[in-house]
Amino acid sequence: MNTDLWPTTLAELSKQRRNRSRGKFVFFSLLLWPALGFLTSYFTMKPYRSGAGSVLSRIIPDERIPLFLLSGYLVFQLFWTVVEAAWLFEQERKGGTVEAVFLTPAPKMAFLYGRSLYSLFHGIWMFAVFSLLTFLFVSDASTVNWIALIPALLLIMAAAVIWGALLCAVSLFSRESSFLYYIFQTPMELFGGVRIPPAVFPVWATGLSALFPVTYSLILVRGALYGHIGAGWWRALLILLAGSILLVFCTRYVLYRAEKHARKKGNWTLF
Repeated sequence: MNTDLWPTTLAELSKQRRNRSRGKFVFFSLLLWPALGFLTSYFTMKPYRSGAGSVLSRIIPDERIPLFLLSGYLVFQLFWTVVEAAWLFEQERKGGTVEAVFLTPAPKMAFLYGRSLYSLFHGIWMFAVFSLLTFLFVSDASTVNWIALIPALLLIMAAAVIWGALLCAVSLFSRESSFLYYIFQTPMELFGGVRIPPAVFPVWATGLSALFPVTYSLILVRGALYGHIGAGWWRALLILLAGSILLVFCTRYVLYRAEKHARKKGNWTLF
């Protein structure tokens, strides 16, 4: 095992903290926008009939719309924060930081995972606290399958970091990373089942939802919260686990291609 892996990861975590922790408004925005999204979705869905015999009652048990949306936005934030890690690559590319890192002998995979890991904790901790406090008021803790929920959350966090590292590797091909925002923000929120249950989607939309890891993550979280652990839950667990392992190898391959592309198309500073 490469002995430089952990020092490089810790160094990247420290660099990201210095770059992205300036000003109190940064921390305020970590809660404000997700909370506003949650409240907007709640009051949008509230007028719809959710009682016995309705479409929503077959998907969201016992009229648990707040819990459904809360879990949706919590998991969405996990994956969206790591998308931002790749999106913000544009700033470091313009500042020359990426070139300096890639010209060193440090493990590049550790650099990518360090970025993704910091973005995960930087972007989720405040909304996670908000979600926990809200959960205490809107959920019946006795119905939660804690044995399934805690390992599922750990797997989801690992999957989010892996997903973010892959997107960081993809963004190495271009100095313009804003395309990641348009590709992943709204489609991931819509088709991943954050606000709308995928079960009500037409076939073509269900196919799109299968492309996002947030879809399987929400099946795991909501299944554990509702106490419904069936075949679909285990299938989502296996897909998320196998997909994450596959993405690790995809990240290594994309990183190799990106470095080769940079050496061929870049200038003396590599990128």
